Amino acid sequence: MAISSITTSRTYLTRQLGELNDLLAEKTTQLARGKVGTTYGEVGDRRLLDIQLTQKVSLIETYEQTISIANLHLQTMTMSLDRLEDIRRDGKSALDTNDFILQDDGQSQTQSRAELLLNEALNILNTEVAGFYIFGGTDSINDPVASIDTILNGKDGQDGLKTFMSEFAQANLGASNTGRTTTSALTTNYAGAIPTDSTFTIAEDGAHDFGFDISAVTSTLSNVAITGPLGADPDSFDVQFTGQPNLGETIKVELTLPPAHTQKVTIELKAAASAEADGTFAVGADLEETAQNLRDALAAEIGKEAATTLRAASDTWAASEFFNTFGGNEPQRVDGPPFDTAIALTGGGTTTMDWYSGRNTATSDPRTDKNAVVDNNLTVNYGVRANEEPLMELVKSLATFVAADFSAGTQTDEEYYNALSRELRSILQPPGVDQSGIVDIATDIAITHRTVSLTSDRHLQMKNSYEGTIAEIEGVDQDQLAAEILTLKNNIEVSYRASSIVFNLSLADYL
Repeated sequence: MAISSITTSRTYLTRQLGELNDLLAEKTTQLARGKVGTTYGEVGDRRLLDIQLTQKVSLIETYEQTISIANLHLQTMTMSLDRLEDIRRDGKSALDTNDFILQDDGQSQTQSRAELLLNEALNILNTEVAGFYIFGGTDSINDPVASIDTILNGKDGQDGLKTFMSEFAQANLGASNTGRTTTSALTTNYAGAIPTDSTFTIAEDGAHDFGFDISAVTSTLSNVAITGPLGADPDSFDVQFTGQPNLGETIKVELTLPPAHTQKVTIELKAAASAEADGTFAVGADLEETAQNLRDALAAEIGKEAATTLRAASDTWAASEFFNTFGGNEPQRVDGPPFDTAIALTGGGTTTMDWYSGRNTATSDPRTDKNAVVDNNLTVNYGVRANEEPLMELVKSLATFVAADFSAGTQTDEEYYNALSRELRSILQPPGVDQSGIVDIATDIAITHRTVSLTSDRHLQMKNSYEGTIAEIEGVDQDQLAAEILTLKNNIEVSYRASSIVFNLSLADYL
């Protein structure tokens, strides 16, 4: 029985030493890993919470990857829009009505500055970030905006802006360059050799939106009867002299500009002894001569306004039709040839150069073109299209000014230059508008950027909180664990000594 007890004791001691060694290895592994185990089963009764929190951390990390990309896009957009707003302000300054100085190449100095600004604007609108063209509406594979040369001159058989401007100018000025109006010859009646009355007519050449519309005619001229306009389309008015007017009396003709015919041009002429001064017509030897002088003066003034003010309005109209492509709109061009007698517009989608080739589906909110899911039930939108009105108007204004031809350097060219500058400046900075549309877009992007940043901060706080709880559940107290390991080590050493004594006992030693 004694021998059996000794054997059993040795087996027990061996098993105990093995268990202590296993426990030491487990504790040492925990100390090295900083965790209680390698499986959720070793965590204990809080393993379900541990699993849930680990899943939340993983989801947050996915959102953080999306936020990182979105932040890069949004930061680039913000910087780009800020610079485009600077270009808009610089462009307004470049369109200086008091700086008509031609260079050797036929361009004005201001046109050269505008061309530099336009080139920079187009480069910005083609900004690409890791395969995403930020002004292309959504992920694009090519530059969404054409080059300056392609926009102005067209490409591959498709017409550019200069062709549009030329066709619209022909349609608005007409064959005689009088804004699609006609001035008749005098019709005079006589009593013997003495004229008793003399009449001429100024009329629109048809029912259409091109050229001038005759809005109103008022007169203080004595012995002169004005008939019309009647508000019809086409409209006209007659001027009948039955005698001589007095010096200083006036006639005023109001014309409206296309396409809406709300903007007015006023021609006012005063009866004078001679026509040397601007804005006058000479009272002649008889009523027929005076009528002829007024007729010629009105025709000359209409021609002058056609070559300057009307042509500037025509250029702006042509550019609006060329650049107005947002939401899939088709460019409209003059239905010709011939263009100088055209009466309508026609679709030009197949014959016009697409200046913008990014996403262009019909929408009321281009921001929805690009989105990012940054949290549960939180999706931010930040799509921007280069052909949105504020950005389009920047490109349109600069491109129209660059495309205009003032190269002859005449007085008429200078007045045309001044009229076009005023038109385009009013587009870049509409009267009574304090904040530009580009700033409005930048504000949308800034709000989105702020939302993403706040969401990122909240994710960081939640992730830190979750990871803290996970560490508490899965982690170990390293000081306590080190003390336990030291105790185990001491116990094992003592057990080894005790075991060696027991294992070395013999029957002789026992007796």
